[in-house]
Amino acid sequence: MSKKLLLFGGSMDIKIKEKAKRRSVLSGIGTSIRDGIRADNDSAGAFGIWVNLGTVAIGFLMGGCHLLFGSYPLGLALVAALPASVWLATLGVILGSLTLGRSGVIYALICVLGVFLRVIISGNDKTRDDGTDEPKLFGENLSLRVSSAVIAGFVAAVYEILLEGFSFETVLFGVCMVIMPAIFTVLFAGAFCHGVGVKTLFFGSRACFITSESRGENLKTAYFKISLLCFIALSAIALDKYKFFGIDLSFVFASLVTLFGAKRFGALYGTVVGFVSSAFISGLYSPAFALAGAGSGALFSLGAWYATMLGGVLLSLWGGYVSGVSGFLSLLPEFLIASFIIAPIHKSLERESSPEVKDATLRRATDMVGTMALSYRNRQELFVEGLEKAIGSALPAVADFCHGGGYCDSYSVFLKMLSEVKGRTLEKRELDEELTDKLDEVFSEFGFSGGVIRAFGDRRKYIICSLKDPDGTLISSPSLKARFEEVSGLKLSSPEYYRRDDMVLMECEATAKYKLEYGIATDGGTPDEISGDSVRSFKSKELFAYGLICDGMGSGKEAKQASEFSTEFLSATLGCGASETTILHMLNTSLGRGTEECSVAIDLFVLDLISGEGEFIKSGAAYSYIKRRNSLFRIRSETMPLGLIKKVDAEKIRACVLPDDYIIMLSDGICDPREDSVWLIELLNKPPIADPEEYAGYILSEAKKNSKSVDDMTVLVLKVGKED
Repeated sequence: MSKKLLLFGGSMDIKIKEKAKRRSVLSGIGTSIRDGIRADNDSAGAFGIWVNLGTVAIGFLMGGCHLLFGSYPLGLALVAALPASVWLATLGVILGSLTLGRSGVIYALICVLGVFLRVIISGNDKTRDDGTDEPKLFGENLSLRVSSAVIAGFVAAVYEILLEGFSFETVLFGVCMVIMPAIFTVLFAGAFCHGVGVKTLFFGSRACFITSESRGENLKTAYFKISLLCFIALSAIALDKYKFFGIDLSFVFASLVTLFGAKRFGALYGTVVGFVSSAFISGLYSPAFALAGAGSGALFSLGAWYATMLGGVLLSLWGGYVSGVSGFLSLLPEFLIASFIIAPIHKSLERESSPEVKDATLRRATDMVGTMALSYRNRQELFVEGLEKAIGSALPAVADFCHGGGYCDSYSVFLKMLSEVKGRTLEKRELDEELTDKLDEVFSEFGFSGGVIRAFGDRRKYIICSLKDPDGTLISSPSLKARFEEVSGLKLSSPEYYRRDDMVLMECEATAKYKLEYGIATDGGTPDEISGDSVRSFKSKELFAYGLICDGMGSGKEAKQASEFSTEFLSATLGCGASETTILHMLNTSLGRGTEECSVAIDLFVLDLISGEGEFIKSGAAYSYIKRRNSLFRIRSETMPLGLIKKVDAEKIRACVLPDDYIIMLSDGICDPREDSVWLIELLNKPPIADPEEYAGYILSEAKKNSKSVDDMTVLVLKVGKED
């Protein structure tokens, strides 16, 4: 009795353990399903979203693609081969199968059956590479994946025979549904189970395509390459039935993968991918895609647009050769569409760095750019220090002119000037992030990887870049500088290059796009009197051009001394970084502190040689004119000369000037500051003399004939031009 009880109890214990084990397995499977769905939905970032959408799209294509004898094995093979994102692929296969009509419902159910078999098998499989005993959804080995595909395909074959009857066609269909899913599962698995993710394929190391000394590793690499090529070819076949507005999507796809392969892995891979992707959809045109891959791969180092253009030309030539105009029209539109689609991918490829080579190259480029940027900033600091000394040494001269009076008062204006100069220097040292991003896109456009580029400054941009360029042909390309100028809207100086091993650094800066020619004509008025006018045209280191007339009020030695001092002072300080208003304030303070009462009319024209923007600054000056072909524009200002009152009375007038414009500046001896002279307007409405010096002399000679004034006469003619 006790023995029976013991046996009975032992039997119950075994049953309880078996039920617990089954519950544990089912619980593990359920947990794995939930985790798998969650993993498919939690792909990080925009790239993960695109990968998920692509997985669904591929499943859709495979689910609706038939092969031999009406069989549809690709969708079943896809969901059997994938180690991850199986649910998304299953969704795509179901949607693709449902487009086939009533029979498609059966294929959708067969796909669900295949996934269900994988769930059961993977929930019990313990033979995984990670050595863990926990069930891992879709973590089974390849033989078990093939088994699930074969079982599901066999069910589809039996159903077809039962439905349509036993015949030669149904038997062939059944054989295809049993054998082909197994074959394609093995082929697909090489691409999906090699440990190379989509992101690695796009942006990571190319080591997965490189052979090694190990025979085993070489076999894995070869398996991966063959599998990937088969997957590309079958995807093109699946797209072959889709055409929209005469555009063949299979040719668009072939063009896309050809350009990507050529860009990412070179001309050889581009040739192979181009041929394989089109061989099964059109053997006639497959050499055209191979030629496109070879040509594009050869020129991608010079720039994406050059490579794409050559690929399109070669593709079109072959199409025209084998089929005439129809061949040309069958290939070029699809290739152009693919080129526009692939462009942002090419840019993304250049922004990403591989773990091995690109990171090291990027660090070296960053170090070189950082060193040069530090040197640039130090030069700006030295500029400020030199300016402090220059302005400091100018103060005693101001004191001498003022005979000591108001020397201390000038320090407040001096400090303001210095503050503005330092502020401008800090602006030149700042990184221009917007322009840097645009120039970085140019790097991507030219296919430069591992390079660094920076742009500094607010007006006179300073650009430095560095990249790996063993022979120096990439960074010294004239088209690269031309694109920099196009993107920045600036004219750049001739670049300077520095080499460190295989790294090359280039630096350049904005230079003058415009120029200012000038002509001067002056007359002292009364022969016995010293002329009180001073005139000058000059250019600053910061690429501003100036035209200046200083008219000392009154006559004689004092007027001449005031005008000459004002001219020298403005010539020395304009363009230093301080505002014209502050500089005029300091000049006004100096003039007002002299022992003798003196005042100066200031007529100043400023041209930004980088942007071409013009500006008049007038303080008690006569009219000025802009002569543009048959048009004449008058510039006037009702202001007081400097030195009369404590507050600066000056007016700034912005002017839009163009190349071949003439700027005519006059002292009040030429024309009345309060009204136009009829003779002058008639003269200026005539065609100008090309040479500014002759034009100024002509205006002065006419002024002597027509003006009744006995005051000093000065004419300054400026001609705006464009630098070659």
